[in-house]
Amino acid sequence: MSKQKDEELQKKYLELQIIVQQINNLQQQFSNIQNQILELNTLKDSLNSIKDIKENSESFVPIGFNIFAKTKLHDTNELLVNVGSNVFVIKTVEETNSLIDSQIRQVELIIKEIEDKLYELEKTGELLQSQIIGLSNK
Repeated sequence: MSKQKDEELQKKYLELQIIVQQINNLQQQFSNIQNQILELNTLKDSLNSIKDIKENSESFVPIGFNIFAKTKLHDTNELLVNVGSNVFVIKTVEETNSLIDSQIRQVELIIKEIEDKLYELEKTGELLQSQIIGLSNK
């Protein structure tokens, strides 16, 4: 094998390794984002079930790492919601559900972008593989 051909083969192989690493990183991001959507949907289910709780019902609320305090619920329709930058506002269950729906739509757009990028990287990887095989067989 000539030195130039050997260098070209090494270059293509390095490019392929970089693409494989990028694919692995995107797949990890994809998995994390899918988990985020599951958590948001679980949150929506919890919010919808809170409407059925009677006022002055006793409940446990988390106050820290696996520590809960016993409380009485006075108004199950008002929620204190972090809207970003540690800014909290009072919202109804319906308003909070709308906010969560908006977050789900945003996350779904990110998933679409990741899927598109994965497809593009996989096609580039396939092309590089065929080029590597072609250079190896010469």
